[in-house]
Amino acid sequence: MLTIVSKVRFVSSWIRTASTIPPGIVGKNKRVLPAHMYKPRPRWETGDIDPYPNFDVSKILRPGFENSEELKTADDNVKRVFTLEYATRAEIEEYYSNYLVKAVQRHPLDQSSYEVLIAKLTARIRMHMKYGDIDPRRSTRRKVVGNLQLIRNFLLNKLMDADYDVYEWVKNVLRIEHASENPFVTQVDYDDRELERMRLQQQAYDTVQSKKHDLKLRFAGEKDKFEKEKENLLNDIQRDLQNLRLDIAKYNEIRRQRTRTIVE
Repeated sequence: MLTIVSKVRFVSSWIRTASTIPPGIVGKNKRVLPAHMYKPRPRWETGDIDPYPNFDVSKILRPGFENSEELKTADDNVKRVFTLEYATRAEIEEYYSNYLVKAVQRHPLDQSSYEVLIAKLTARIRMHMKYGDIDPRRSTRRKVVGNLQLIRNFLLNKLMDADYDVYEWVKNVLRIEHASENPFVTQVDYDDRELERMRLQQQAYDTVQSKKHDLKLRFAGEKDKFEKEKENLLNDIQRDLQNLRLDIAKYNEIRRQRTRTIVE
């Protein structure tokens, strides 16, 4: 009897303290992770001022069905099947990409200019941001967004160098914040020891350059003196060679006379 009473008291105390049980224990065999162990939603620092717009997907036809004559006279329920409400993610991204491209393209056939490429990348980035908020546990999406942002920043830099007015216009139309910098150069935080090493290396380089400059100045002053010494030395060599030729000619003449005397 005492054992039953103790069990009842234990169950009642467990029921009273059920609200204090940490999250993560659900049922007997099922277990889910506590709330603090789930990855938080990613912070999108892409420079996009406006996120993905909230289109009325029940009234926008899927890409490829806009000019259909049959859908113009079809029933509303039939039209709804061919809207973005029943479209795939790829079709929604295609529609949004065309929506941004039409706002910045130079002519209807423009598909390769900087403005069009930036618009397409912006559509892809904002689509990833939209579905990344829905499923924040996929860490690969953040990496993909980072790579797309690097490519878009590179194209924005190229457009800024080509035509600054168009660059500012594209930023205003697409609602993008961008700083004129090289996206492939990262800022490195150096420690004190590394900074001291860099300072000494720069100091040594400056010392070598100053010594080279002093040598150039000193050699510039001695250049005229060296040219005169070189000219005198060349003249002496020419004179010695001339004397040597004369001596050889005299020796050959004496030898020829002796040979003639012996023959006679």
